[in-house]
Amino acid sequence: MPDAPAPSAALPYHRLAHLRPEWARWFRPLLTALAAGVAQIVFAYLVLVGTVTVLAILPGVDPMAIGRSQGDPASPLSIFVALALGAFAVPAALLGVRLGGWRPVRTLWSVAGRVRRDVLAWGAVRMLPVLALAAVAGMLVGTGPAQLGARGSAGAIVGVLVLTVLLVPLRAVGEELVFRGIGQQAVGTWLRSPFWAIVLPVPLSLIGRGFGADAGALAGAALISLCSGILAWKSGGLELPILLQLGTFGLSGLLSPFGAPVFPGQGASIAPWGIAVFLLTVLLCDAFDRRHGLRMGEGLARSADAPSPQRVRV
Repeated sequence: MPDAPAPSAALPYHRLAHLRPEWARWFRPLLTALAAGVAQIVFAYLVLVGTVTVLAILPGVDPMAIGRSQGDPASPLSIFVALALGAFAVPAALLGVRLGGWRPVRTLWSVAGRVRRDVLAWGAVRMLPVLALAAVAGMLVGTGPAQLGARGSAGAIVGVLVLTVLLVPLRAVGEELVFRGIGQQAVGTWLRSPFWAIVLPVPLSLIGRGFGADAGALAGAALISLCSGILAWKSGGLELPILLQLGTFGLSGLLSPFGAPVFPGQGASIAPWGIAVFLLTVLLCDAFDRRHGLRMGEGLARSADAPSPQRVRV
């Protein structure tokens, strides 16, 4: 028997689970989080065990070096483990939504049900140059030119740069799929107001970052998470939040082997980053309002004329 079509609805990004009644049952977000969490634990285990195994079979390499290197921004091993764990959040999130939420993974990306390349291009030309200037300003204000210089051997620096270029985009996508995708849509399943969908995932995004007691670091990361939530709701998808994550953590990661502190924290000045992220969020929201004819308190919604989504059978 064919699926009965669901009523067409214009829904903002955080309410997309309500496209079909069975997707919006109260327990679906819990099952989604559980499935994604289990998948991430399995992937993390594979990364750590696989890394230790490779180190153990390499001649003259101590497999316990993985523990001593963690937190060192100039260590390729530390960078690989940290970014690989973040990159595996991508399949973990997709599996969580597919198996726990029992809905198509395309509903995570945007109200259009896909990655919108035009929004990516529109945002990239506006965000990345500003964030690059903020990265340089944060480096100079936090350390001063006299303290800058290469850290480690040329091979280690090249390794860090290559790993950063290859894995930071995946880490940015994974972060946003988990906290703005699963997180925002989970809250939106239960609560209609976008305020809660934007704010409640913020403290969860700070767990496990390893920033210690650095209040400035946590404040900077919280600001990025909050602004990412606002941009996801306003733009109706994850493209702009992914670019924000890519610009902040990616650009600072590229500078870290040269003595620059990694944002946020470890000596980095929060002021240039905070000002840049805040102003970018305000200006992008205003530009998006004018581009799509939205009011200040409105986010881009799924078109009411879009085809009704089909049920997912596992």
